[in-house]
Amino acid sequence: MNQITDTSPQFTGDDNVGDDRRSFFTKLATGIVGALLGLFPFASGLLVVFDPLRRKSSSAGFLRITTLDSVPDDGIARYFPVVTGMTDAWNLYPDEPIGAVFLRREKGSDQVQCFNAICPHAGCFVNFNISQRQFQCPCHDSNFEANGVRIDPAHCPSPRDLDSLNVDPQRLKEREVWVEFQNFLTAKADQIPKT
Repeated sequence: MNQITDTSPQFTGDDNVGDDRRSFFTKLATGIVGALLGLFPFASGLLVVFDPLRRKSSSAGFLRITTLDSVPDDGIARYFPVVTGMTDAWNLYPDEPIGAVFLRREKGSDQVQCFNAICPHAGCFVNFNISQRQFQCPCHDSNFEANGVRIDPAHCPSPRDLDSLNVDPQRLKEREVWVEFQNFLTAKADQIPKT
């Protein structure tokens, strides 16, 4: 009897498993590469969106207030607004008033004294009384000498002298007045900068 042998390849299922594995690893590698390529634009977009939030609020540092010639050497304090560009997260506001200062200098001097125009007691703006040559707060009657020192500290509502601010000495040589402007917490005996 003749026996017929089947010489056709037999399906055992092992070949399909190898194809499935190759297909899985190819898909996995494609997915990883795609995710990595998509991560870069996503991260760049996040940096752009969150950049204003991670930036520190720019401390203004020294700001130009006026020229030295605008502050006469007669001992009388002059009021000057402090104006600068401000950034609020994503918005830029050019030339915004952020406060005010009083500048004064003595006869024959090129040295400028600078005081924040806010009373340290409750935050009202002080005035300079020319005839009495003193600062006066209209809110609670705090009075300060022309050099910013409290008059009668025992009875003055203000817990400290007027807040003096630094003037850039290098710019004064160039006949410009630049001030390191900042506001301070009110109703405190110590000069604590606002953040």
